[in-house]
Amino acid sequence: MSQVSLSRSYGAANPPAKLPMDKVVAWLGDPAYRLSRMLRDMPDFSALRHVSLSVHETATDMLWAFACSDPQGGAPEVHEIEMVNAPSLSLMVGTVESRIIDNLAEFGASSHYQATGSRSSECRSCMTVPIHQDGEFLGFVIFGAAVPGFFVPPARDVLETYAEAFAILISRAIDEVTA
Repeated sequence: MSQVSLSRSYGAANPPAKLPMDKVVAWLGDPAYRLSRMLRDMPDFSALRHVSLSVHETATDMLWAFACSDPQGGAPEVHEIEMVNAPSLSLMVGTVESRIIDNLAEFGASSHYQATGSRSSECRSCMTVPIHQDGEFLGFVIFGAAVPGFFVPPARDVLETYAEAFAILISRAIDEVTA
């Protein structure tokens, strides 16, 4: 599997600019929902119950996580997660490999860091895809399915392609709100 090197060095004189993440997430809400809906309407994807995005802000090393499986009607509900509090995700930042959990029952009934709706959506398996564009880490897209073992190679291929589309949306949102 290939890996992306994130050796970007900002130095003390040139730290990354803090983004207006509330505006980035608000911009993403409707297009992310539509992309999620298109995916879940595809044949063989009826078991897909949950899609969420976690957008990374470099300046604060924070994820802005929100569900895009349900129509938002405005800005989605956001969970701000410090990367230091999500060590399993921190380990995935420098890689392009997806992480698949075939049976979520092994993890118990609660988690501190899940977008609203992920547990209540009856997910039994999940796939987390790190999102990169032009070598820059942008965040994660997380897919949840109602059945264990849903993320077989053909489904993974489709979902990784959709993750690339989410990367384009995130980049465009950042460009739009910082223009």
